[in-house]
Amino acid sequence: MIKFIVFKLNYKLIAILLVFILSISCIYFYTTVNADAAIDPDYIKVPIIMYHSILKSKNGDYIIHPNTLEKDLAYIKDKGYTSITMQDLINYVYYNSPLPEKPIIITFDDGHYNNLTYALPILKKYDMKAVISIVGKYTDTFTETDEANPNYGYLRWKDINELIFDGTIEFQNHTYNLHSIGARKGCMKKKFEAKENYETLLTKDLQKLQEKFIKNTNYTPNTFTYPFGAISKDSIDIIKKLGFKASLSCEKGVNHITKNTDCLYCLKRNNRPSSISTEAFFKNLLEEQT
Repeated sequence: MIKFIVFKLNYKLIAILLVFILSISCIYFYTTVNADAAIDPDYIKVPIIMYHSILKSKNGDYIIHPNTLEKDLAYIKDKGYTSITMQDLINYVYYNSPLPEKPIIITFDDGHYNNLTYALPILKKYDMKAVISIVGKYTDTFTETDEANPNYGYLRWKDINELIFDGTIEFQNHTYNLHSIGARKGCMKKKFEAKENYETLLTKDLQKLQEKFIKNTNYTPNTFTYPFGAISKDSIDIIKKLGFKASLSCEKGVNHITKNTDCLYCLKRNNRPSSISTEAFFKNLLEEQT
Protein backbone atom coordinates (compact mmCIF):
# COMPACT_ATOMS: atom_id res chain seq x y z
CA MET A 1 0.00 0.00 0.00
CA ILE A 2 2.84 2.37 0.91
CA LYS A 3 4.64 1.55 -2.36
CA PHE A 4 1.50 2.29 -4.33
CA ILE A 5 1.12 5.72 -2.66
CA VAL A 6 4.77 6.55 -3.36
CA PHE A 7 4.35 5.47 -6.97
CA LYS A 8 1.19 7.58 -7.26
CA LEU A 9 2.97 10.61 -5.80
CA ASN A 10 5.93 10.10 -8.16
CA TYR A 11 3.54 9.86 -11.09
CA LYS A 12 1.97 13.17 -10.12
CA LEU A 13 5.42 14.74 -9.71
CA ILE A 14 6.48 13.52 -13.12
CA ALA A 15 3.31 14.90 -14.66
CA ILE A 16 3.91 18.29 -13.02
CA LEU A 17 7.49 18.32 -14.26
CA LEU A 18 6.40 17.47 -17.79
CA VAL A 19 3.86 20.29 -17.78
CA PHE A 20 6.50 22.69 -16.44
CA ILE A 21 9.03 21.68 -19.11
CA LEU A 22 6.42 21.98 -21.83
CA SER A 23 5.42 25.44 -20.60
CA ILE A 24 9.04 26.63 -20.55
CA SER A 25 9.54 25.24 -24.06
CA CYS A 26 6.48 27.09 -25.34
CA ILE A 27 7.58 30.35 -23.74
CA TYR A 28 11.07 29.95 -25.22
CA PHE A 29 9.67 29.18 -28.66
CA TYR A 30 7.27 32.14 -28.55
CA THR A 31 10.00 34.52 -27.38
CA THR A 32 12.46 33.28 -29.98
CA VAL A 33 9.99 33.54 -32.84
CA ASN A 34 8.98 37.05 -31.85
CA ALA A 35 12.59 38.12 -31.39
CA ASP A 36 13.40 36.83 -34.86
CA ALA A 37 10.32 38.54 -36.27
CA ALA A 38 11.43 41.83 -34.77
CA ILE A 39 14.58 41.70 -36.88
CA ASP A 40 13.72 42.43 -40.49
CA PRO A 41 15.68 39.87 -42.55
CA ASP A 42 15.48 42.17 -45.56
CA TYR A 43 17.41 45.10 -44.08
CA ILE A 44 20.30 46.60 -46.00
CA LYS A 45 23.35 48.33 -44.58
CA VAL A 46 24.05 51.89 -45.70
CA PRO A 47 27.17 53.76 -44.48
CA ILE A 48 27.06 57.56 -44.63
CA ILE A 49 30.25 59.64 -44.74
CA MET A 50 30.27 63.20 -43.39
CA TYR A 51 32.63 65.80 -44.85
CA HIS A 52 32.72 69.52 -44.27
CA SER A 53 35.35 71.84 -45.73
CA ILE A 54 37.85 70.86 -48.47
CA LEU A 55 40.99 73.00 -48.46
CA LYS A 56 44.60 72.81 -49.61
CA SER A 57 45.90 75.21 -46.95
CA LYS A 58 44.46 73.74 -43.72
CA ASN A 59 43.42 70.46 -42.15
CA GLY A 60 41.64 69.31 -39.00
CA ASP A 61 38.66 67.40 -37.71
CA TYR A 62 36.37 69.15 -40.21
CA ILE A 63 38.80 70.09 -42.98
CA ILE A 64 40.54 67.72 -45.38
CA HIS A 65 42.82 68.18 -48.39
CA PRO A 66 41.38 67.59 -51.89
CA ASN A 67 43.92 64.78 -52.34
CA THR A 68 42.45 63.03 -49.29
CA LEU A 69 38.96 63.28 -50.74
CA GLU A 70 40.20 61.82 -54.02
CA LYS A 71 41.86 58.91 -52.22
CA ASP A 72 38.61 58.31 -50.32
CA LEU A 73 36.46 58.24 -53.44
CA ALA A 74 38.94 56.01 -55.27
CA TYR A 75 38.90 53.61 -52.32
CA ILE A 76 35.10 53.57 -52.16
CA LYS A 77 34.85 52.89 -55.89
CA ASP A 78 37.52 50.17 -55.74
CA LYS A 79 35.54 48.39 -53.02
CA GLY A 80 32.47 48.28 -55.25
CA TYR A 81 30.34 50.95 -53.56
CA THR A 82 27.94 53.18 -55.47
CA SER A 83 27.00 56.59 -54.11
CA ILE A 84 23.31 57.37 -53.75
CA THR A 85 21.29 60.42 -52.69
CA MET A 86 18.80 60.80 -49.89
CA GLN A 87 16.03 60.77 -52.48
CA ASP A 88 17.27 57.36 -53.65
CA LEU A 89 17.17 56.04 -50.09
CA ILE A 90 13.73 57.50 -49.43
CA ASN A 91 12.40 56.01 -52.66
CA TYR A 92 13.73 52.60 -51.62
CA VAL A 93 11.93 52.69 -48.27
CA TYR A 94 8.67 54.28 -49.45
CA TYR A 95 8.29 52.89 -52.95
CA ASN A 96 10.57 49.84 -53.07
CA SER A 97 12.74 51.47 -55.75
CA PRO A 98 15.92 49.48 -56.39
CA LEU A 99 19.29 50.42 -54.92
CA PRO A 100 22.76 49.32 -56.01
CA GLU A 101 24.23 46.25 -54.33
CA LYS A 102 26.56 48.29 -52.11
CA PRO A 103 25.09 51.78 -51.55
CA ILE A 104 26.91 54.56 -49.74
CA ILE A 105 25.95 58.20 -49.10
CA ILE A 106 28.52 61.01 -49.25
CA THR A 107 27.51 64.16 -47.39
CA PHE A 108 28.99 67.64 -46.95
CA ASP A 109 27.72 69.89 -44.16
CA ASP A 110 27.29 73.68 -44.08
CA GLY A 111 27.59 74.51 -47.80
CA HIS A 112 31.20 75.67 -48.05
CA TYR A 113 32.08 77.24 -51.38
CA ASN A 114 35.11 74.97 -51.59
CA ASN A 115 32.74 72.03 -52.02
CA LEU A 116 32.15 73.44 -55.50
CA THR A 117 35.79 74.40 -56.09
CA TYR A 118 37.45 71.15 -55.03
CA ALA A 119 34.87 68.43 -54.31
CA LEU A 120 32.72 68.70 -57.44
CA PRO A 121 35.50 67.91 -59.97
CA ILE A 122 36.58 64.89 -57.91
CA LEU A 123 33.02 63.62 -57.59
CA LYS A 124 32.61 63.89 -61.35
CA LYS A 125 35.91 62.11 -61.97
CA TYR A 126 34.70 59.08 -60.01
CA ASP A 127 31.10 59.34 -61.24
CA MET A 128 29.69 59.89 -57.75
CA LYS A 129 26.90 61.93 -56.23
CA ALA A 130 26.87 63.80 -52.93
CA VAL A 131 24.50 65.54 -50.53
CA ILE A 132 25.20 69.09 -49.35
CA SER A 133 23.26 70.44 -46.37
CA ILE A 134 23.36 74.23 -46.34
CA VAL A 135 22.87 76.81 -43.60
CA GLY A 136 20.43 79.30 -45.14
CA LYS A 137 21.81 82.38 -43.44
CA TYR A 138 25.31 81.68 -44.78
CA THR A 139 23.99 81.30 -48.31
CA ASP A 140 21.95 84.50 -48.07
CA THR A 141 24.95 86.45 -46.75
CA PHE A 142 27.28 85.36 -49.54
CA THR A 143 24.56 85.81 -52.14
CA GLU A 144 24.27 89.45 -51.04
CA THR A 145 28.04 90.09 -51.07
CA ASP A 146 28.52 87.87 -54.15
CA GLU A 147 31.86 86.63 -52.79
CA ALA A 148 33.15 83.34 -54.14
CA ASN A 149 36.14 82.46 -52.00
CA PRO A 150 36.96 78.77 -51.27
CA ASN A 151 38.93 79.72 -48.14
CA TYR A 152 36.00 81.15 -46.19
CA GLY A 153 32.97 81.52 -48.46
CA TYR A 154 29.69 79.64 -48.75
CA LEU A 155 27.61 78.65 -51.75
CA ARG A 156 25.40 81.36 -53.21
CA TRP A 157 21.92 80.69 -54.51
CA LYS A 158 23.16 80.89 -58.10
CA ASP A 159 25.79 78.26 -57.30
CA ILE A 160 23.15 76.01 -55.79
CA ASN A 161 20.97 76.40 -58.88
CA GLU A 162 23.84 75.40 -61.14
CA LEU A 163 24.63 72.37 -59.01
CA ILE A 164 21.00 71.24 -58.92
CA PHE A 165 20.88 71.50 -62.71
CA ASP A 166 24.17 69.60 -62.99
CA GLY A 167 22.69 66.65 -61.09
CA THR A 168 25.79 65.68 -59.10
CA ILE A 169 24.70 67.37 -55.88
CA GLU A 170 21.51 67.00 -53.87
CA PHE A 171 20.74 69.77 -51.35
CA GLN A 172 19.22 69.46 -47.89
CA ASN A 173 18.19 71.65 -44.94
CA HIS A 174 20.74 72.37 -42.17
CA THR A 175 18.60 75.11 -40.51
CA TYR A 176 18.30 78.71 -41.65
CA ASN A 177 20.08 80.29 -38.70
CA LEU A 178 20.48 77.77 -35.86
CA HIS A 179 24.00 76.62 -36.66
CA SER A 180 25.71 78.01 -33.57
CA ILE A 181 26.59 77.15 -29.99
CA GLY A 182 25.55 79.57 -27.27
CA ALA A 183 22.51 79.53 -25.03
CA ARG A 184 21.24 76.84 -27.41
CA LYS A 185 23.37 74.15 -29.07
CA GLY A 186 22.27 74.11 -32.68
CA CYS A 187 18.54 73.45 -32.85
CA MET A 188 18.45 71.59 -29.56
CA LYS A 189 15.69 72.29 -27.06
CA LYS A 190 16.77 74.22 -23.96
CA LYS A 191 16.45 72.50 -20.60
CA PHE A 192 13.38 74.32 -19.32
CA GLU A 193 11.96 75.47 -22.64
CA ALA A 194 8.25 74.91 -23.15
CA LYS A 195 7.48 72.40 -25.87
CA GLU A 196 5.14 74.84 -27.63
CA ASN A 197 7.82 77.56 -27.72
CA TYR A 198 10.40 75.12 -29.01
CA GLU A 199 8.10 73.88 -31.75
CA THR A 200 7.39 77.45 -32.84
CA LEU A 201 11.10 78.33 -32.99
CA LEU A 202 12.18 75.19 -34.87
CA THR A 203 9.24 75.32 -37.27
CA LYS A 204 9.82 78.98 -38.11
CA ASP A 205 13.53 78.45 -38.78
CA LEU A 206 13.25 75.29 -40.88
CA GLN A 207 10.28 76.58 -42.87
CA LYS A 208 12.20 79.76 -43.63
CA LEU A 209 14.95 77.78 -45.35
CA GLN A 210 12.42 75.57 -47.14
CA GLU A 211 10.73 78.70 -48.49
CA LYS A 212 14.10 80.14 -49.52
CA PHE A 213 14.83 76.97 -51.49
CA ILE A 214 11.47 77.13 -53.27
CA LYS A 215 11.83 80.82 -54.05
CA ASN A 216 15.42 80.63 -55.30
CA THR A 217 15.59 77.17 -56.87
CA ASN A 218 12.04 75.76 -57.17
CA TYR A 219 13.33 72.76 -55.21
CA THR A 220 12.25 71.45 -51.79
CA PRO A 221 14.67 69.53 -49.51
CA ASN A 222 13.32 66.26 -48.11
CA THR A 223 15.91 65.71 -45.35
CA PHE A 224 16.87 67.66 -42.25
CA THR A 225 20.48 67.63 -41.04
CA TYR A 226 21.01 68.36 -37.35
CA PRO A 227 23.70 70.98 -36.59
CA PHE A 228 26.43 69.41 -34.44
CA GLY A 229 24.29 66.29 -34.26
CA ALA A 230 22.42 67.92 -31.34
CA ILE A 231 19.08 66.12 -31.25
CA SER A 232 16.15 66.73 -28.91
CA LYS A 233 13.49 64.05 -28.62
CA ASP A 234 10.77 66.64 -29.22
CA SER A 235 12.34 67.66 -32.52
CA ILE A 236 11.63 64.35 -34.25
CA ASP A 237 7.85 64.76 -34.45
CA ILE A 238 8.25 68.41 -35.44
CA ILE A 239 10.52 67.45 -38.33
CA LYS A 240 8.05 64.81 -39.47
CA LYS A 241 5.20 67.29 -39.23
CA LEU A 242 7.15 69.71 -41.46
CA GLY A 243 7.26 67.04 -44.17
CA PHE A 244 10.86 65.87 -43.92
CA LYS A 245 11.13 62.22 -44.90
CA ALA A 246 14.51 61.70 -43.21
CA SER A 247 17.04 63.28 -40.88
CA LEU A 248 20.81 63.02 -40.46
CA SER A 249 22.64 62.87 -37.16
CA CYS A 250 26.35 62.81 -36.27
CA GLU A 251 26.27 59.49 -34.41
CA LYS A 252 28.84 57.02 -35.72
CA GLY A 253 27.87 53.69 -37.22
CA VAL A 254 26.29 51.97 -40.18
CA ASN A 255 22.56 52.27 -40.84
CA HIS A 256 20.26 49.24 -41.06
CA ILE A 257 17.60 50.27 -43.55
CA THR A 258 14.26 48.45 -43.66
CA LYS A 259 10.90 49.28 -45.22
CA ASN A 260 9.82 50.91 -41.93
CA THR A 261 9.90 54.66 -42.59
CA ASP A 262 11.07 55.40 -39.02
CA CYS A 263 14.49 53.97 -39.93
CA LEU A 264 15.11 57.09 -42.04
CA TYR A 265 15.24 59.43 -39.04
CA CYS A 266 18.42 60.24 -37.08
CA LEU A 267 20.54 58.33 -39.57
CA LYS A 268 24.10 57.67 -38.44
CA ARG A 269 27.04 59.35 -40.16
CA ASN A 270 30.78 59.06 -39.83
CA ASN A 271 32.81 62.28 -39.71
CA ARG A 272 35.95 62.24 -41.83
CA PRO A 273 38.86 63.98 -40.07
CA SER A 274 42.24 64.63 -41.68
CA SER A 275 44.18 62.77 -38.98
CA ILE A 276 43.61 59.25 -40.29
CA SER A 277 44.49 57.52 -43.55
CA THR A 278 41.87 56.52 -46.10
CA GLU A 279 42.55 52.83 -45.50
CA ALA A 280 42.24 53.10 -41.72
CA PHE A 281 39.09 55.24 -41.83
CA PHE A 282 37.19 53.03 -44.24
CA LYS A 283 38.52 49.74 -42.91
CA ASN A 284 36.97 50.40 -39.51
CA LEU A 285 33.75 51.66 -41.07
CA LEU A 286 33.26 48.99 -43.71
CA GLU A 287 34.14 46.18 -41.32
CA GLU A 288 30.85 47.00 -39.58
CA GLN A 289 29.11 45.97 -42.79
CA THR A 290 30.23 42.36 -42.57
